[in-house]
Amino acid sequence: MKASVAVAKTLESLDIEPRLKWPNDVLVEGKKICGILTEVYEDRGIVGIGLNVEVAPIEDSVCITDLAENEVSIDGLLKEIISNFYDIDEVLETYRDYCSTIGKRVKVKTVSGEKEGVVEGIDESGRIVLENGERFISGDVIHIEKED
Repeated sequence: MKASVAVAKTLESLDIEPRLKWPNDVLVEGKKICGILTEVYEDRGIVGIGLNVEVAPIEDSVCITDLAENEVSIDGLLKEIISNFYDIDEVLETYRDYCSTIGKRVKVKTVSGEKEGVVEGIDESGRIVLENGERFISGDVIHIEKED
């Protein structure tokens, strides 16, 4: 979540309006601009950030150069993302502010099956909470309602 917020804040500094799709996608106008993967190895967290800077590689994706008014530097973006990562205080609260999944009807696909419902919120552990109280810490979330 912290990496997602860092990327969102960086995009905002370029006058790009990001939204976060739980748990790891950054969207602009409903199109993917960034995907984030995390792994835990021993006592360390490893974060991979795939940010579309110059090319939108897949359908329904977008890149920074198509959105930013000024030319952007990849080194500058990286420095700002890292700086934002370390400067974030209220990660969960800020994540919720950017989250486009809250209030949406979704389908959650997990290894044990699929569930559908309206997302009530993100709990203190970062789990998605459906209207029926079911909570998910991981899974693929598909917005059934199109992005605004």
